[in-house]
Amino acid sequence: MPFEQFNDSYLKNILQNSENLNKAYTSAFSKVSEQIRGIDQRFTGRARLLAYPDLLEEISSKLRLFAFPELLQNISSKSRLFAFPELLQNISSKSGLMPQYKLIQNNLYTDLNKQIFTWQKLVQPSLDIFQPSRQLKEIALASIVWDKSLTEVTRQIQEVNLFSKNPTLVQNLLKPSRVYTDFVEKTYQRLEQSTSEKVSWALETSLHLAEDQLLTTTKTLVNIITVPADDEFSSCEIDLLLPIVQQDELITIVESCEEEDEGSLILLSPAAQAYEEVKRIWELILQCNEVTQIKEQKEMFKPTTKLLEACTNLPWLIPQDKGSFADFIDYFYFTFYEAAGKDNLRFLTKYGGVLDEKVDCDFIWCIKHLRNKWLRHDADHGKETDIKKSWKDLSDKFKWLGINHTPIREEHFRKLHRSLLKEAESFLEKILEKLIS
Repeated sequence: MPFEQFNDSYLKNILQNSENLNKAYTSAFSKVSEQIRGIDQRFTGRARLLAYPDLLEEISSKLRLFAFPELLQNISSKSRLFAFPELLQNISSKSGLMPQYKLIQNNLYTDLNKQIFTWQKLVQPSLDIFQPSRQLKEIALASIVWDKSLTEVTRQIQEVNLFSKNPTLVQNLLKPSRVYTDFVEKTYQRLEQSTSEKVSWALETSLHLAEDQLLTTTKTLVNIITVPADDEFSSCEIDLLLPIVQQDELITIVESCEEEDEGSLILLSPAAQAYEEVKRIWELILQCNEVTQIKEQKEMFKPTTKLLEACTNLPWLIPQDKGSFADFIDYFYFTFYEAAGKDNLRFLTKYGGVLDEKVDCDFIWCIKHLRNKWLRHDADHGKETDIKKSWKDLSDKFKWLGINHTPIREEHFRKLHRSLLKEAESFLEKILEKLIS
C-alpha cells in the first residue's frame, strides 16, 4: 500500500523511516555478509540463545545474517510496518475509535516511529567503515531480537483484536520493546566512551543478557495475552530499570572479580538472579492454570488487565525505594489475590482449591498486609488497639522477610524484593504439587 493512501501523518512518518531503515540494513548486508561466519561465542556469549533454534538459524552464516526477511518485511513500507493490516486499521484515524483513544493512537505511532529511527541511527554510522565492525554485527543481532519480540507480541495482540477493546493495555504490552531499544542505544553510547576493557566487557554482557531476557519474557507474554474479561484501566507509568540496574552491577563486579566467561559473571548480579526468579514464577502460574483447565475448572489465576500488566512489567521491575516497592507489591497483589478470586480465592480448599487458609497462605496475607496497612493505605485507622496491632503485624511481616526494622535504604527494599520472590515461587510450587498429586 503506497504512502499516499494513508491520510494519517504519523503512519506516513513511521513508514518512511521504516523504508530508510530497510535500505540501511540492505547496505549493511552488502558489506558484511561475506565476512560473518556464524556466532563467535568467545565474545558474544550467545550460548543462552540455544533455547531459540529459530533465532539461531536466522543469524547463522547460512542465512547470511543480514538477510533476515522477517525484519526487512516487517519494517518495509510494502508490509505496512508489521504485516498486520488489521492492527493498523484498528489504530488508524479511519477506524472510528472513540475520541479518548486518539491520544493513545498518536502515542503508539510516535513510540514505534522512535524505535525504528533509533535502530536506523545505530546501524548507519558503521556503514561508512570499509571493514564491518564487531559493533555492527552486535547491533544486527540485537535488532533481530527486537524485531522478533515486537512481531510476536503484535501478532498475538492482532489475533485477539485487543487494540479495539483495550488500547491502553496494548500500549503497556509493547513497552518492553521500547525499554530494550532505549537500553541498547544508551549502552552503545557508553561503549563508545569506554576506555576500559573490563567495563566494555561488562557493557557487552549486559546487552547479551537483556537480549535473552527480552526473548524469554516475550515467550511468556505471548502465551498469556488475551482479551481480559474485566474493564479495568491500565495503571500509571512505572520505571522498568532491570537492564540498567544489572548493567551497573556487572560493571561494579567486573572490576574486582576474576571471572572469564559471561555466564559466571551474570550469576554474580543480584538483579539478573531476581529476573530468573520472576521468570520461574510466571512459568509456575501458567502451569497451574493449565492443570486446572485440563481438569475442566476455572483458571487458578485469571488473565485480568492487571495480571497482564504484571506479566509485562514484573520481570523488568527492580524496587529501589518505597515508591517502586509499592508498585512491585501492587503487581503481586493483582496477580496472587485479585486474579485468584479476591474474596473467594480459588486456591483455598473452601473454594475448591488445594491450600489451607491458616497453614499454607502466609505469603498471601503478607503481601495483602504490606499493601493495605503500609504502602497504599494508612495503618493509623480505627481504634487505638487496632492501630497498635496493625503496626505489630507489619513488624512481624518485615521480620518474616528478613529485616528487623522499617526499610529505608535501597538495599532494604532489594532484600524484601528477593525474599518475596522466593516466597512466591515456594507458594506456587506448593499449589502445583498438590494439584498434580
